[in-house]
Amino acid sequence: MPALTRGPFALRRAATPATGRQEATSLAHSPVPDPEDTARRRPGREGMRDAVTVIVAYIPFALALGAALASTNVNPVVAWSSSFLVFAGAAQLVAVQLLADGSAVAIVVLTALVVNSRHLLYSASLAGHTQAWSRRSRRFSAYFLADPVYALAIARFEAREREGADSRLRYYLAMALTCWVGWVALTGAGGLLAGLLPADLRLELAAPLTFLLLLLPTLKSHASYLAAGVAGLVAVPAAGLPLGLGILLAAAVGVVAGAAGERLRHA
Repeated sequence: MPALTRGPFALRRAATPATGRQEATSLAHSPVPDPEDTARRRPGREGMRDAVTVIVAYIPFALALGAALASTNVNPVVAWSSSFLVFAGAAQLVAVQLLADGSAVAIVVLTALVVNSRHLLYSASLAGHTQAWSRRSRRFSAYFLADPVYALAIARFEAREREGADSRLRYYLAMALTCWVGWVALTGAGGLLAGLLPADLRLELAAPLTFLLLLLPTLKSHASYLAAGVAGLVAVPAAGLPLGLGILLAAAVGVVAGAAGERLRHA
């Protein structure tokens, strides 16, 4: 009996160190999060997170635009395809409306270019933050340079001036692609819901309100406040100008006012 009693206990004692060694071995070989890999992925996750907040904000505008595109006599699929071919709400609406009126293709393209010419200011503003990117990356990123994408990108780049070029590119692409997918999906949903939305629902107000919310965090100096204020004062009476020229005029006057204010401040 003592031998039988000692046997199992002896086996248990022998198994305990072995089990301990096995657990130690498994812990030693268990994957440990790589800090560098986590750091590389963080900008992408932050970009998608920021983009989702913007997508939620422009749901009304995207639905209204999709419904407006579907209400024209242009083929609904062709009208909706402008969401990913142009990726700019104002230019999309103008282009599809001109096509519905039978305008020549050259007129449609020229008008869309004029309406989107404000993007030249966006690209010039971002040039200093993206000069370390490869030429291919800059060309690919330019396609996504819509209003909300610019607002998020410039706010991020100015707030983190020491961030590396690779992290900036990861943030930009993740954020821009998320905005793009959301825009295409929402305008498509708006086309499907055309006729179901109340006619007296002023969804067109959602666009300027969304852009206003995106603008406010970027105002960080007296010159920026002056530029925004002057541009807003000019934009109201100039809103009736054709082809969106009122926006360009307001932007130009605002830039001049901001530059003059900055120069007077340091005089």
